[in-house]
Amino acid sequence: MKRQSILIVFLMVAMGACFLFQKNLTKERAIFLKDNDMGYVLPSKIAGPLSLEFSGIVSDFLFLKVSTFMGTKFIQNEKFEKNHADVIYDAIDILTDLDPWFWDAYLLADTVLTWDFKRIDLANKLLFKAREHRTNDFQVPYHIGFNYFYFLKDNANGAKYLLEAARLPKAPAYLSGLATRLSMYQNQYKPAILFLNDIIQTTQNPELRKQFERRLKTLMIMDTLEKEVQEFKKTFGIFPNQLSDLVDRGLVESIPYDPYGGKFVLLKNKRVYTTSKMIYK
Repeated sequence: MKRQSILIVFLMVAMGACFLFQKNLTKERAIFLKDNDMGYVLPSKIAGPLSLEFSGIVSDFLFLKVSTFMGTKFIQNEKFEKNHADVIYDAIDILTDLDPWFWDAYLLADTVLTWDFKRIDLANKLLFKAREHRTNDFQVPYHIGFNYFYFLKDNANGAKYLLEAARLPKAPAYLSGLATRLSMYQNQYKPAILFLNDIIQTTQNPELRKQFERRLKTLMIMDTLEKEVQEFKKTFGIFPNQLSDLVDRGLVESIPYDPYGGKFVLLKNKRVYTTSKMIYK
């Protein structure tokens, strides 16, 4: 009985000590995160060997440090300094050296570096790093493509990486449509045609296959018409004023019907376009 009483007292003391230790640890952690600004992070060449087999834990800690730093800025409505973009990039670069498959880290950096700092170069540099490791993750080329399209106004590269994303497992079906519509604006019909030919072969959903086939047919028509526009220039020394000139000069029998219900037209820059914008009405 006496031994049981001693054991109970010992357990109560131990639980109390653990509680105090945990409380103090939480307090010290908060002080540490507050006092340790993002101004310096150990390079991965040093942090890697020092972390030994705990590189995942170290990368988690660095991610916590970065996210806490940025979260504090957002909550307190404080402005970022210009140098913070490089600091954030360096931190994410280091922690993804330790754990190159850490998608949340790449995504956090991409979101902040693009929208808050307008440093698309740094964001894409990290995403290309992710692309080397997360080879079957459609999200990586999708974000690269979006950055090119939305922030850099580069439709050609935007379409290129969206097409890459659409080929990967679990990619949403709409990506192929978005990519091929982007390619339409940069004379990139051939890659889009090849891509749609491939994806039609693997699409099991009959309705989706029908949509892909309609888009493929439209792109093939536009590709053919643009070739005839160039042939017109080569033959007659000038560009046609309108697509009907191709018919008048005997290069085509007629201007095909747009599968989306629009009308094919020749723009001022001599690109073939469709008034439907490849949207079925």
